[in-house]
Amino acid sequence: MKSGGGAIDSGPTRVDHLIVGIGASAGGLDAFRAFFSQMPADSGMAFVLVQHLDPDYKSALAEIIGECTAMPVVQASDGTVAAPNTVAVIPQNAILKIEAGVLRVALPESPTARRSSVDTFLVSLADDQGENAVGIILSGYGSDGTIGIAAIKEGGGLTLSEAAFDHRAKFGMPQSATAGGFVDYVLQPEEMPARLLEHRDFKSREAIHGLNETAEAGRVNHLMTICAVLNSRLGRDFGQYKSSTLMRRVRRRMQVLHIEDPAEYIAQLRSLPNEPELLFREILIGVTRFFRDPAMFDALATKVLPDLIANGGAEEPIRVWVAGCATGEEAYSLAILFREALARAESPRKVTIFATDIDDRAVTVARAGLYSDIIEADTTVIRLEQNFCREGQRYRVAKHIREMCVFSTHDLVKDPPFSRLDMVTCRNLLIYFEAPLQQRVIATFHYGLKANGILWLGPSETIAASGRLFKAFDKRSKIFRRLDVAPEIPRPKPSSRMSPASPSQRTAEPDNIDAQATRMIAQYAPAYIVFDGQHEIQRFSGPVEKFMQPISGDASLNLFRMLHAQLRSPVRSLIRKALEQQRPAQEHVTFQVAGQPHTINLIAEPMAEPAGGQRCFLLAFQELTSAAPQADSAKPDQPVAAADPEHSELITAREKLQTITEELETANEELQSSNEEFQSVNEELHSTVEELETSKEELSSINEELQTVNAELNNRADSLVRSNSDLANLFDSTSIATLFLDNESHIRRFTPAITEIFNVREGDEGRLISDFSSRLAGSALTQDIVTVLRDLGSIEREAESEDGAATYLVRVKPYRDLNNVIDGVVITLIDISDRKKLERDRAHLAAIVASSEDAIISHDLEGTIRSWNAGAEKIYGYTASEMIGQPMSTLLDDVQIDEWPINLARLRQGEPITDIDISRVTKGDRVIYVSLNISPMRDAQGVIIGASAVARDIAMRKMAEERAEMLMEELDHRVKNILAVVSSVVTQTLKTGGTAEAVGAEIEGRIQAISRAHGLLNELGGVEGSLRGLVATELLPYQQRSNVTMSGEDVVLSSRANLSVALAIHELATNSAKYGALSTEEGRLNVTWRVVRVDGKSELEIMWLETGGPPVTPPTRRGFGTKLIELSLVRGLKAKVDREFLAAGVRCQISVPFTEEIGRVVSAAGSETPSR
Repeated sequence: MKSGGGAIDSGPTRVDHLIVGIGASAGGLDAFRAFFSQMPADSGMAFVLVQHLDPDYKSALAEIIGECTAMPVVQASDGTVAAPNTVAVIPQNAILKIEAGVLRVALPESPTARRSSVDTFLVSLADDQGENAVGIILSGYGSDGTIGIAAIKEGGGLTLSEAAFDHRAKFGMPQSATAGGFVDYVLQPEEMPARLLEHRDFKSREAIHGLNETAEAGRVNHLMTICAVLNSRLGRDFGQYKSSTLMRRVRRRMQVLHIEDPAEYIAQLRSLPNEPELLFREILIGVTRFFRDPAMFDALATKVLPDLIANGGAEEPIRVWVAGCATGEEAYSLAILFREALARAESPRKVTIFATDIDDRAVTVARAGLYSDIIEADTTVIRLEQNFCREGQRYRVAKHIREMCVFSTHDLVKDPPFSRLDMVTCRNLLIYFEAPLQQRVIATFHYGLKANGILWLGPSETIAASGRLFKAFDKRSKIFRRLDVAPEIPRPKPSSRMSPASPSQRTAEPDNIDAQATRMIAQYAPAYIVFDGQHEIQRFSGPVEKFMQPISGDASLNLFRMLHAQLRSPVRSLIRKALEQQRPAQEHVTFQVAGQPHTINLIAEPMAEPAGGQRCFLLAFQELTSAAPQADSAKPDQPVAAADPEHSELITAREKLQTITEELETANEELQSSNEEFQSVNEELHSTVEELETSKEELSSINEELQTVNAELNNRADSLVRSNSDLANLFDSTSIATLFLDNESHIRRFTPAITEIFNVREGDEGRLISDFSSRLAGSALTQDIVTVLRDLGSIEREAESEDGAATYLVRVKPYRDLNNVIDGVVITLIDISDRKKLERDRAHLAAIVASSEDAIISHDLEGTIRSWNAGAEKIYGYTASEMIGQPMSTLLDDVQIDEWPINLARLRQGEPITDIDISRVTKGDRVIYVSLNISPMRDAQGVIIGASAVARDIAMRKMAEERAEMLMEELDHRVKNILAVVSSVVTQTLKTGGTAEAVGAEIEGRIQAISRAHGLLNELGGVEGSLRGLVATELLPYQQRSNVTMSGEDVVLSSRANLSVALAIHELATNSAKYGALSTEEGRLNVTWRVVRVDGKSELEIMWLETGGPPVTPPTRRGFGTKLIELSLVRGLKAKVDREFLAAGVRCQISVPFTEEIGRVVSAAGSETPSR
């Protein structure tokens, strides 16, 4: 109940059901689902969901929540009623508020302004519904909702926030709200509905049993007891605080403890050790912000501070007291305003702000000066930059602002005030006090202020009852100026009651005098006079002038100086009689008025003694019938004599009594004069006593200030001791060699590790560093120190020891004190010998890996590639940027992908995979073969963290192996083919029917031709050769007949192409000799070739066409000849082979990409035409 917010009792129309405001951000969807999955559809509560989202983001929250609850879920629009058992969702890019239970939707003022949608709605909900408001903060980033939760707490509503149990959620908003101390329950979202239902039921039972504020009977007694307990346990007297506020805070504690009977709570308050403290904290809820009510701060800055600064000497400090400072925001705001005003006025005056509060925890927060980033909503960017330091998600008050403020705990009700103040601020605190306490506190401020001092109150506060002490300076901004009247020395008084006044006591009591006088008038209806115990007339009523005869001299309202001379003696007797009997006394008296006798009935009655006042009397003059006229000889100034002698004696006695009375009055006047002299002396003594009292109070105030300053110094001393202790432990434990030098290079401090580098010891502080030798090679350190002090920069370099055994990272930086003044240098030397060795080893290994022709790859235990060398890029075709971060499965075929998890499991167990030949897929989906070794990698602790794979391209080896295998098959096949050709030649030769000699000669010639062709084929393996010569050589055994023809351009083939084409022609010829056209006399063979352009590229086209031979049938399997053709042409030369088994014979077309590697065309004139 410190710098609190606003009026105590809210005026808006409130609904009779709970309205629950739930705030979250984009991360709160799961929390929303969990909450509504447990909330019954008939709870009787209304729910409003508010998210702070990007203005352009279209939320589907209404549809999502609609799937979790049977309640109607609608998007809020202007005029939507927050009805029971409904859910309303804030629309996109909107500001949502509530008025009288009706939602109000508006567009934001600025699209770039800071969005605090949750705060905006919850603050309006607190103002609108008070105790019927419930605020819930679910997961979300930032601090939106903290201010709104505080407002609901202050208004008596229930507050909840999400517990940080779900690792997937964001908890910036719940943590901020909880850290502010404004949250009643911290629960998981699914637990909140049960708590809300308990809260609803409690309020229902409370209304039934009359525990609300309208149930006056018994409430006063309970509050009296509660205040008495707090006073006895904590020494805090809340007896003169407003009962409505106290009762609301007590009821909140009862709700938390699930207690419905106040008597039961009082028992708990007495028995539980911590409950008085918890209730005390509940009562002291303070809601404050930086620059709260900006217009009032602007008025203070422009209308008050300039004059306050100007009206004083340069050496005279400005003293300000912030009473009820809460967590310090207002005190720091004032400090910022003063700093800005001093800068504008170019004034050197010092400002000291005494900030006090009864809550020691709030004062601790204020001293720390550390606030969450919600202050961005209340503070301009310039003020944040100039007066705060960012620390993560929080802001710390800058040193120059913090030093202007002195914080301490202080009880405004009973502790002595500060004195000689220029300004006092007490905003939103007096609204919690009863009127007598308000007046006493304002008198305290008047006493503490200098002449014309400034008093600044909150927007809902006034000084109407203390108008003689202050006058308004700015009514709108609640700024008042002290009037120069005698100060009322504030003396703390114990409360006459240990609880707030009951309504009957608080109501202004009718004036006792008026009440009883009115009753007397109604009974007797005479003229009357009211006078006090000193016979001073307080009031006249009716025609009393005939009974008055004032004595000449100084004007006076003394009854016996005003009363008719003939009535003074009877009145004295009558008053004495009434006072003795303590009841009305009356007497008939006759006296002369204008020469005529008047008989009246005098009535004197003591009046009831008023509270705090003095005894008064009422004297009534009741007129009776006038006496008969008397003889002329009667004296005009005497009462008329009666007819009988007794009456004459009575008159004589009265005359004597009158004479005695006059003598007594004369003596009384003399005594009165003496008494006045004594009173004058007494007043002088009283004045002296008051001066002594004033001096005493001033000394008490000064003592209080000294105690405050002393407490602040003690806190700083404790902080300094802790800092020194931390620094000493850091110095003793660190292995970093550190040296502190002043501006002249004298040693200030050093860590023990520095002694291993410099020859310094304890006690060398104050000596020049140049006096000591060091292990560092060279003397660059001295120059570094000079450079840093000159340029105010930093230097970082490496230095080796003289023996080269160690390497140090040397940093030389300026030494800055707390005022950011350069006061020397700090030198740190970090031993990086091990790191340098590791760097050299790493560079050596990196060079080996970089220069390796093998693919060296590392991956983690999940198979994700972490490194990729140049060898891997060469073998697989992928660059390092393409593969780092990709899975190893990119290089595997389908079969290996299935086996890869098994290999990873082996590696996790530390089992290496060695010397396996395996296929891999390159960037162009080409399959290659590698020899693979995979070894587990371990960290410094021996834990397996990944694996290193080394792959060597074995394509050449595979080709050599395949070629050897092929050559073996070729040898076998050729032998068989040669035998077949020989057999065919012999058979065909024998069919000629020649002589034996002729047949033998023909057979021998054909066999020699075959031998020459094979010799030529072998020779073509190392040189270029003509395609025509190659074809002619291969067909030489069959050219003795006229049925073989060939034609084509003069093409020269490379050795590789020669061999492949020769093998293919040989196979075609052999097959033809076995089964085709060359196997009969009637068969014909035509071989042609040419170079053509296809799709802009050159191709060598060779056509093999057989006709006239025996019928040809397609083979049922791929024989060796087919394999040989595919191996030599398709795989070797990337050629296309198209064979058709026609009825007339075999047709085979071979298309070879005719590049420079394949061959060239020789023109007719002998020049070469290169292939393209």
